[in-house]
Amino acid sequence: MIPDDSHDDIEDRAANLLDDVEYDTELAKQMSRDARRVSNGELAEGEFHERYREAVEDEFDLDVPEYSEINVKEQALGGKSKSRRSVLAALGMAAGVATAGGAGFRDASTRFGVGSGDDTVVAEETSDDEGRKVGMVLDTEACIKCLQCVEACKEENATHEGDFWMDVFRYQREDREYTSDDEEDQVEAMQRPCMHCEDAPCVSVCPNNSRFYSEDGRVLCDYDICLGCKYCEVACPYHVNEFVFSEQPDGVEFVGEPRDDEDRWVSGPPPEGSCSKCTFCSHREQGEGHQESTACEDACPVDAIHFGDLNDEDSDPNQYLDQFDEEETFKLRTDASNPKVTYIGDNPEDVETAQVPGPVTYDDMGLSEPTAK
Repeated sequence: MIPDDSHDDIEDRAANLLDDVEYDTELAKQMSRDARRVSNGELAEGEFHERYREAVEDEFDLDVPEYSEINVKEQALGGKSKSRRSVLAALGMAAGVATAGGAGFRDASTRFGVGSGDDTVVAEETSDDEGRKVGMVLDTEACIKCLQCVEACKEENATHEGDFWMDVFRYQREDREYTSDDEEDQVEAMQRPCMHCEDAPCVSVCPNNSRFYSEDGRVLCDYDICLGCKYCEVACPYHVNEFVFSEQPDGVEFVGEPRDDEDRWVSGPPPEGSCSKCTFCSHREQGEGHQESTACEDACPVDAIHFGDLNDEDSDPNQYLDQFDEEETFKLRTDASNPKVTYIGDNPEDVETAQVPGPVTYDDMGLSEPTAK
């Protein structure tokens, strides 16, 4: 069930997540709330930037340009962000320490037209990819809770133990009776990757501009400059971000290209002290074959996951979506963001739910339980 207010979860998440970081927790909460307001159009990007520019400068002793001075195209290529090592050194911390605070502030917008005051925020394409916008359609009714998508994601991306970029939330609704002897029918399911939002709160709130949009609309993190400040974890209404507490153990291999065309480290297991999440398997499109599918989609035995270009009416997700009426579909937390993932099935947001084990457990799959988010 969604919170009564679109920002109600921020207070608890900040309290749970930020007790081990050395920066202003109240600033993190304020910025997270307003980042969601930017996402749903209540606050202009320019106003957000100027509202927090001086506070971030004071907190981290950094020079942040005024919004009107931003070179949007240059910043879209990561032109002005501070390196992870240089910022941590300036703060007197060792690189890789988990208690690093955010720094540098996002010194440009790669999403919006320059605005100020109460101007309505307007999305603006800065991509050369001719409007390609990737996303997913997930069928909760077809899902059999087998966790093969979860297993495939971990194997493909070599994520850390306890970190799951794709997860399947298994639950029961209070408004239904579950009397079937079939264990699968006693459980509802909701696949949960990153929503790769348009106007994503995690991108707006990122202090060092490490969160950015790729040319095809993915929301990615540049691990070279991510400071592990956890702002993104607090701001995200879907709770899909993972803080990386350790280096990946020896013997775990990532098969793929970790860097994009701009030489940003965006794929594979992230370094200790950074924040990570689902990338829609971005490394697959960086490779020689330009494979346009995700590991979770390939692994699903019942065709419940559909990935592709949402701007192409002939793409797999759009073709699948065409089989259903609008009232049979929903998006999550549209009060707080603009997700590029559409679900087929019954929206659980307006009812009480209880998490329950599924017919297949993480232990059955040889996986550790997910860390709390």
